[in-house]
Amino acid sequence: MSQFGFIKLSHVEPRSDHTLLLTFETGEKRLYDFKPELNHPIFAPLKNISLFMQAKKQNYAVVWNDDLDIASEALYYNGTLVS
Repeated sequence: MSQFGFIKLSHVEPRSDHTLLLTFETGEKRLYDFKPELNHPIFAPLKNISLFMQAKKQNYAVVWNDDLDIASEALYYNGTLVS
């Protein structure tokens, strides 16, 4: 976690079932089910699995292009811990 409380991503692995396997700088791994987000108009383009699979990490977000991103805090707090 940064000095401002932001949670930094180390790695993101998009999966073909519209989930993201995330590794955070703390070493924690979380699985985020993105399917509910696809109902929001802003994320509707990600129903296209080829676009979804282009997810990449930035320090504090997962991004697909200039218009589509989601903050690491949302992913961390709403993801399921993977042991």
